[in-house]
Amino acid sequence: MKPASVGVIVFGLVLSGQAYSASDKEAGKTVFDKTCAQCHGPEGKGDLSADKFYQVRIPRLNSEYVQGKSDQELKEIITKGKKKMTPVRPGQPTAEHKLKAEWVDDVIAYVRTLKKG
Repeated sequence: MKPASVGVIVFGLVLSGQAYSASDKEAGKTVFDKTCAQCHGPEGKGDLSADKFYQVRIPRLNSEYVQGKSDQELKEIITKGKKKMTPVRPGQPTAEHKLKAEWVDDVIAYVRTLKKG
């Protein structure tokens, strides 16, 4: 196997979500800022105006409640919604604008960085 081929394989594994890297978290922050921060706040600590608008206390992403969930549970909430939260969709809320699967993994990697220290 040529050295360039090894690099392509490693790069492909990183992109496929098999391993998280700093770039995954950074990509997740970009998606988070465009789709999640509106309700969860820019740092995932909540947004009182969103709580008031939706008439519910939106889960704080740095809380033990959220951080205690498995990645699969978070993926399910992001992609299918839960209670008043509809499935996350960037832009207009139509089926063709669902988050790509790799974006969901990146967002989860970023959310894990929000854990209270």
